[in-house]
Amino acid sequence: MMSHWYSVILLYFRDLRLLVRPALFLIFLTFVGSSGYIMLEGWRIIDALFMTIITISSVGFGEVHPLSDHGRLFTIGLIVGGVVFYGLAIDSFLKVFIGRRFRMYVEEARVKDAVKKLNNHFIICGGGRMALAIGRELERSNRPFVILETNAESPTMQMKKAGKADWLIIERDALLEESLQEVGIERAAGLAAVLPSDPDNLFVVLSARRLNPKLRIETRIAKESTRDKMLQAGANKVLSPYTAGGIQMARSLLQPDVDDFLEIVLDKSNYEFEMTVHPIKENDALEGHSLRDAGFRAKGFITIGIRLASGKLVFAPNPDIILHQGMEILLLASEMEQPRKQEELD
Repeated sequence: MMSHWYSVILLYFRDLRLLVRPALFLIFLTFVGSSGYIMLEGWRIIDALFMTIITISSVGFGEVHPLSDHGRLFTIGLIVGGVVFYGLAIDSFLKVFIGRRFRMYVEEARVKDAVKKLNNHFIICGGGRMALAIGRELERSNRPFVILETNAESPTMQMKKAGKADWLIIERDALLEESLQEVGIERAAGLAAVLPSDPDNLFVVLSARRLNPKLRIETRIAKESTRDKMLQAGANKVLSPYTAGGIQMARSLLQPDVDDFLEIVLDKSNYEFEMTVHPIKENDALEGHSLRDAGFRAKGFITIGIRLASGKLVFAPNPDIILHQGMEILLLASEMEQPRKQEELD
C-alpha cells in the first residue's frame, strides 16, 4: 500500500513540475513590473503592484496614474510578457491534464493492436507476485504473453506505471469471457489463472476451458480442498505455492546437493542449459529404433528420462530401449555444445 501511494505521489509531483515554470515566470514578471513602475514613475508599492497585475491579466482597467513615455514603453513590454506567460501556462496545462490522457489512450491502443497480432501466446489472469514471476520467466524464454489485471496496486501494474517493463498488460476483468476473447484465447497456447481467490480462479478455468478446449490451463490454489474442483473444471495442472514451497525446502534440507543441481538446471537466467521434450508420434522416424541409435547425443542433447505411454517415468534409461509411439523423451542440452532446433530433432 505504501509503495502504491509513494508512486502516485511521485507521478503527480512529476506532472506538477510542468506548472512550476509558468508560476515562476509570473512571479518574476510581477516583481519586474512592480519594480519598474516604482523606479520609473515613483509610485507606491500598492499602486505599482496593482498596475502590474491588471496589465498582465489584460482586464482592461485604466491607468492607476498618468504614465510618462518611459512608463508607456515599459507597459508595452509588460503586456508582451503577459502574452508569453499565458502561452507557457496553456502549454503546461495541456501537457499535464490532456497529455496524460492522450498518452494513456495511445498506450491502450498500442497494447490492443499488439494483442491482436499474438498467436500461440500465453495469458496470465492476475497481476500479483506469482504473475510477476511467471511473466519474467516467459520473458526470459522469449515467449509472447499478455496479462489481465484490474488492481492498480498489484506488482505488475506498479511496474507498468514505473515503465520498468514493456509488457502487454490490459486492465480488464479476467472473470469476463469478453476479456478472455479480447486477448485471443482461441489462439493462445496456455493460460495461467493466478487470481487471489480460489473461486475466481475456478471461474476463469471453467470459462477458459469452454472457450478453448485444447488450451493448456494451469492455476494456483490457496486451499488443498479446491484441487479436485480445479481439475474437474478443466485445469491441466494445479499448483499450491505453499505445498510446492514446503516440498522444495524439505528437499533442500534432506538433499541439498541434489536441490542445488536442480536449481542450476532450471535457472535459465544464470546458466545456458536447455531442456526439451521429444514426443514419439505416429510415423516418427525414430519409432522402432533404439535410444542409442536416435542420435540425440550427436545433436547436443543428453537423455535424462523417458515417459512411457502408460505414464510411467524411467530415469537414466537403458540406451538399448526401443522407442515406440506415445513415448516422450526428456532431453537436456549440454552447456558446451550448441543444440539444434526442435525442428531438426523431429
